[in-house]
Amino acid sequence: MDDVESSILVRLKIADRLPTPKGVALEVINLTQREDVSNHEIARMVGADPALSARVIKAANVLLSNPSRPVATISDAVTVLGARALRQLVLGIALIVDYRNGPCKSFDYQYFWARSLLTGIAAKHLVARARLAVPEEIFVLGLLGNIGRLALATAYPDEYGKLMARMQGVSMGELQRQEQDVLGCDEAELSEAILADMNFPKVFQMLAHDYLTPEHSKLAEGSREWRLLHLLYVASLLADACLAKPDERGRLVAKLRLSAARVAVEGDQLVEIGDVCIHDWLEWLELLNMKMVHIPPFTEMFSQPDVPDVAVEVPQWVDVGRDHYKMRVLVVEDDRAMLVLLEAMLKAAGHEVLTARNGVEAMQVVEAQHPQLVITGWSLPVMDGVTLCRKLRESSARRDVYVFILTAKETADSLVEAFEAGADDYLVKPVSQRVFFARLRAAQRVVQLQEELAYDREQLLRFSRDLAASNERLQRLALTDALTELPNRRSAVERLEQEWALAKRGDRMLSCMMVDIDHFKSINDKLGHQAGDEVLKNVALALRHSARTQDLVCRYGGEEFVVICPDTDLRAAAQCAERLRQKVSELSCQGRGSTISLTISVGVAELRPDMSSVDVLLARADACLYAAKEAGRNRVVVGK
Repeated sequence: MDDVESSILVRLKIADRLPTPKGVALEVINLTQREDVSNHEIARMVGADPALSARVIKAANVLLSNPSRPVATISDAVTVLGARALRQLVLGIALIVDYRNGPCKSFDYQYFWARSLLTGIAAKHLVARARLAVPEEIFVLGLLGNIGRLALATAYPDEYGKLMARMQGVSMGELQRQEQDVLGCDEAELSEAILADMNFPKVFQMLAHDYLTPEHSKLAEGSREWRLLHLLYVASLLADACLAKPDERGRLVAKLRLSAARVAVEGDQLVEIGDVCIHDWLEWLELLNMKMVHIPPFTEMFSQPDVPDVAVEVPQWVDVGRDHYKMRVLVVEDDRAMLVLLEAMLKAAGHEVLTARNGVEAMQVVEAQHPQLVITGWSLPVMDGVTLCRKLRESSARRDVYVFILTAKETADSLVEAFEAGADDYLVKPVSQRVFFARLRAAQRVVQLQEELAYDREQLLRFSRDLAASNERLQRLALTDALTELPNRRSAVERLEQEWALAKRGDRMLSCMMVDIDHFKSINDKLGHQAGDEVLKNVALALRHSARTQDLVCRYGGEEFVVICPDTDLRAAAQCAERLRQKVSELSCQGRGSTISLTISVGVAELRPDMSSVDVLLARADACLYAAKEAGRNRVVVGK
């Protein structure tokens, strides 16, 4: 508490304009500040006011929620609650009784105390579930945490009444700025100062100052104080949602869902806590003779549709531009608030977000959308998160998906189970924003590396395929004649050597033809080389179509061709040669006003035992070709 707040508090106390306990309640508070006071003295002092002692006994029983032995006397209450909790409880009850009405006509004192009571009850149950503090003390903090507003309404009834009328519907931050401008202090500062003056613990003073505007708090995220602050904020939102008008409730329930999800209070748990809070609150209203208010069951409130733009209130990621790599992220969560919270944080980080409500839906999304990261809750309907993780790891196509598992328990056994199922990382609820984004960046690096490796692997495969195709093309070009598209001389020699080896090893027959186009030089001279090329292509086509399936027709060079005839004796080869000759004789070449008939001369030889190499066989066929040329061309000569 700074000097400005202290001076304001002093001025208000001097002017007797602060809400303070009176009578026996004030004496009890002063008494409990003594270090040497006994429980018996406290009980005797409270007992001096029968109405106060009756309320304290009833309140203790409500606060303790079905103790094993009901509190029957003030002594029991002192023993069970402790002197500090009893002192705070007496203070709260005394203020409610003494200040349920006041001078500010625009200030709804009944609503203020109804909301404060519900906030305290909700804070008690939330903190008890989280085991962060003494629930009974947190109840009083929730009850008196906004006492600065009551103090402003009491101390400045006219000014504050006008301010409240003018500031309807504005944010808490804007209201506090206006309070500073008009009155010189705001309700948060005054709440902190009053609690300090009442000797509340320093941490309670700080929480009272910040809990209605937790976004301005500088507490370390995830710390005990941070969690207490946000639980108090959730308690205040719960009270706002319960007491809101029906047309405003949907927006407040959506806001409550999101804020509760940040502190790991999920939908079913929130409904359970909310119903208990309403029950306890009604008992408190009866205890304090306050006006009863009807509140619908929490299940009914939660069935209302959320307002879509509430999600923008989720804290944004300040490092969105740093090392950014956009991922497709699948969030699998059956709790709507947690789903919205995670989706909002991921979108704030610049990622594409897909959602599913259970493991079966998630598998369908994975098959259709191929996410790179999956963030899944542990407990899911139909198929839980661990089973989903195992399913993802069963397929090689989905094995690279990075998987986060969300869990509320960080036991060694549960973590081992998650990692053995194939999880890459885990997040413990409540999800810390800083930790979430730090682990998200780690996942992002791994996913990006996997994508780069996959791209490099694809590039290598593509290069390998292109290289193989190029090699095949080069091989084909090296063994193919470009003009006639027949195997060339090199190919002919290689194939003839293969057939020679097979024939020798298997004692099989092998024949070979040498073919020459008759008068080819005169065709080039009379009609031109382009016509000569056409003659070569036409003759090559005729030879290929007329040859047998097992025969190989090759261009040997110039106007010469080789025909290799595996498993063929000399007589059968001669018959094939004659068929080729006749087919070519049907062709002609036209150009420059003349027509030239085409013919070929063919020499045929077969493999003989005395032949030592392929060259000898080719030489024998070539000699037969020469003989055909000498005999007048357009004929077949067979070697003897």
